[in-house]
Amino acid sequence: MSLPVHHIALVAIAAAVGFVWGLREIVDAFKFDTRHALRTGGAWLLLLTNALAAAGIYLFVASLIPGLDKWYAALLIGLAWPAVIRNANIRLAATMPDPASLDPADDRQAAAIRFEQIYANFQNLARRMINAALTRQRVQLVIRATRLDLARLETHARTLLLASLLQNPDMPGDDYIDKIMQSGKDENKKVALAVFIIQNFGRDALEEFIRQQGRRSGSNP
Repeated sequence: MSLPVHHIALVAIAAAVGFVWGLREIVDAFKFDTRHALRTGGAWLLLLTNALAAAGIYLFVASLIPGLDKWYAALLIGLAWPAVIRNANIRLAATMPDPASLDPADDRQAAAIRFEQIYANFQNLARRMINAALTRQRVQLVIRATRLDLARLETHARTLLLASLLQNPDMPGDDYIDKIMQSGKDENKKVALAVFIIQNFGRDALEEFIRQQGRRSGSNP
C-alpha cells in the first residue's frame, strides 16, 4: 500500500533533519576537513544512515500515536531520534507484544538494544572510512610539504599563528614551533610543521603555500 503524498512529504522532512544530524556529526568530528570528508563514501554512508533512521523512526512512531501527521511532528521526531535510539530507557517497541516469547519485555528490550548497536556499528564504520580516506590525502600533502625549504615552511607556520583572528587557548603557540625546530632531523621537522598547519589552519593553508612555492621555483612540489 503506497503512502499518500502528504505522508511522503512528512517522511522527507524527518529524513532531511536526520541528514542534517549526520552532517553535524561530520563537522564536529572532522572540522577543517568537512569539505573533503563529504567527498568520501563513508560520509554518505553516515548521512544516509541518519536520514533513513530518522525517517523510519518517524514512520514507526506515527503508526503508534494518532495525530502525528503534521509537519512539526515530523520535524520534532527528526530532531529527537538520536535520543530515541541511544537512550536505553526509551523502548520504541514497548507497545508491540510478542506472544512467542516467554518474556516479551526482555525480547523488546533486546530488540531495542540490537537496533542501537546496529546504528552504532554503521556510524563507527562510516567514521573509520572517512578517517582512512582523509588520512591518505593528508599523508600525500605532508609528503609534498617535505620537499619545501624548511625555513620558509617554519616562517609560514609562524605567520599563520600571528595572522589568526581567533586565538584558541588550546592551539599550540610559538613555543610549540620552537620545540619542533629544536628536535629531530630536518625531514621530521617539515613533517611536524606540515601536520601543525593542517590541524590548526586546515589543509588549504598548506596547499596554497605549496602552490606558491612551486610557482616561485618553477616546479610543482
